[in-house]
Amino acid sequence: MKSGHESLELIRRYIDGDAAEADREELQDKLRCDPTTRRLFARYANIDATLGGGGIALGEVAFPARPARTTWLSGRPLIAAAAGIVFGMFCTSIVFAYVGPSLGRVLTLLQDSFESGPAPEVTGMPREIGKWSGDFTEIVGEQQGVKPSSGKQMLRFLRADYEGKVNPEGSYMSDVYRLVDVRAYRREFGDGGAVAQLSAGFNAVPFPEGAGFDCAVFLHALDAETALVLREKQDANVIRESLAMACNHRARLDRDPKTWQPVSAELRLPAHTEFLLIHLAVQSSLSRRPVTFDGHYLDDVRLTLGRRAPLP
Repeated sequence: MKSGHESLELIRRYIDGDAAEADREELQDKLRCDPTTRRLFARYANIDATLGGGGIALGEVAFPARPARTTWLSGRPLIAAAAGIVFGMFCTSIVFAYVGPSLGRVLTLLQDSFESGPAPEVTGMPREIGKWSGDFTEIVGEQQGVKPSSGKQMLRFLRADYEGKVNPEGSYMSDVYRLVDVRAYRREFGDGGAVAQLSAGFNAVPFPEGAGFDCAVFLHALDAETALVLREKQDANVIRESLAMACNHRARLDRDPKTWQPVSAELRLPAHTEFLLIHLAVQSSLSRRPVTFDGHYLDDVRLTLGRRAPLP
């Protein structure tokens, strides 16, 4: 009990602005090592933030791309770090990044440049949570003058069909998917202020003047009933049964293998969202004939969760 009282006194002095350098160092050590201190800090930091008109500290997240806003965390890096530690106790499958006082914080739900993990399955829609699947693809290193955007590996699109696809004739889009479970964060969605952002980089080797290729990103908000039977559904059914969706599918690939083209989409999440379906694709834009892909690549996939002001 004495340790709890000591921690509480350190927290009080820090929040009141009366903590000496030695007090801050001691509190930092306790936050790293002592779960009780982390729980106390989260509780009293949130109370202080609410009374001060700054909102709930652990719930205030914002995308870096938005204009800078003054928040209760501004100028309080220890509080921000502690908030990340406390949140991480419950959500160990994500990265919780504090990106600076003027920018707020972002939950990184997925960041993948294909450096590890199994190769994507060629089964079309995902059969499992947290694994890539889709059409025929492969994980490769530098080739044909294309270097990975980051790391040493990238995904290469090969064909516009998958194993067992019914009527593959006429397929002209190569797809990869990943299902992400966000049920642990549902309390962030209740007020309509949560926004998911999906981004990815695309590249291609030079292709003939008579050809053209688009790259696309799609993001679907799903309930569990829809998400857990995806392998039984076609793309059109997923679109109809989504709670909400966002897409960016008119990004034309250039012919310069030295440039990666970033494409992104943003989706405000409905309150009943339980899963997010990532869908990334390359398609022939000038032909509807069956397509194989000679040198089309994907890298640096990132899915984040942040907050914006709720809509009226």
